[in-house]
Amino acid sequence: MSNDLATPKEDETSNKTINYCDISKTTAEVFCVNPAGVFFTSAYSESVFAMLTFGGHAIAARGLYYNASSKMTHSNSNRSSIRLVSYFWVLSTLLWALASYVRSNGTFSSIWWMLIGIGQCCSYIYAAISAKRDDKGRIRAMTVKCATILCCHGILALAVAAPVFYHDKRGSRFHCKESNSSVFNKPEWCTQAEDSAKFSLYAHVQRKHWNVGLLRYYELKQMPNFILAMPILILSFGAATWWITTSWNRHIGCAGPDCKNSITLKNVFWWAFQALSSSSDSLNNIPSVSNSSQLLLGPSCLPYYAILAGFALVGTFVAHVQISTRLICSSCPALYWFVTILITSAQYNDKDSENDTKRTRTTHLIWFYFLLYNILGIIMHVNWLPWT
Repeated sequence: MSNDLATPKEDETSNKTINYCDISKTTAEVFCVNPAGVFFTSAYSESVFAMLTFGGHAIAARGLYYNASSKMTHSNSNRSSIRLVSYFWVLSTLLWALASYVRSNGTFSSIWWMLIGIGQCCSYIYAAISAKRDDKGRIRAMTVKCATILCCHGILALAVAAPVFYHDKRGSRFHCKESNSSVFNKPEWCTQAEDSAKFSLYAHVQRKHWNVGLLRYYELKQMPNFILAMPILILSFGAATWWITTSWNRHIGCAGPDCKNSITLKNVFWWAFQALSSSSDSLNNIPSVSNSSQLLLGPSCLPYYAILAGFALVGTFVAHVQISTRLICSSCPALYWFVTILITSAQYNDKDSENDTKRTRTTHLIWFYFLLYNILGIIMHVNWLPWT
């Protein structure tokens, strides 16, 4: 049931973020046959986690959409608009906090809040730079507004991550302080918890019993697991790279033999600033074209691709690499958008072009990968065999 509820939330997230119904429906269809499908249709936490995560994204995207549309129409009922958007923010934060209760990787949703807040501040700063006015009162007001935005978004981000911190502190208090056992029977890590305020029980368990840590999984015997996770990691890093390239070309431009010379430290900082600034308005930055790549790689998609890149890095270098497939498929709408680009790109291009064969081959390969992992997952997971 949770998987059934997660599907329309993925569709609504896509629809409100890119504002194009046909592509959002294709994205939902891709989600229905994602390669971690066995975990979404069995008694596992992925389906509930995906329902809460995508539900939070759908509501947050609706809030951004409503906020941007009210600014464009210059609505006089400013207080009611702010109150309604606030309801969206609180509800999406609540869903993401519940997702963090279900799985600890739900804390990644706090990145979304921070990037949106930083993006709004960059937007105000960019407007001030463009205006070229040396007005101290305006600069002071902009500083106060940016500080307020960052504080509010910081509080929302902390609220999303709060369940994991609570779990850590509650576990330490229960085992080390509230337990009736003697000092000699207390877990050995209680000493570490009492000596260090930064001690994390969850991180300790992962590090000691699951061997989770930076590059700890890089062993020759784990090679099959890396091969198993390779397709989803290639798609994830490919999606992030494609978005960065598209954004770079949009803000900096890169063409001809002098392309390499444009990658300077100054341009990198300027691109990051403009990318964050343009990501804050989810309505004005939606291109009025039917090309799926332009829609799904738009400026407003920055937080989603950043979260996707973060999960891909964690899966590659920190966590057990074989969980990357279900980790990313249950957390990242941007993955499905990127797959939708690859699948639908042939529909918006000349069928006689020389690249059409490559597009068709890529589409068939993606569908083969998705269906193959669904079939293998059903066979292996239910028989207690190793699976991603």
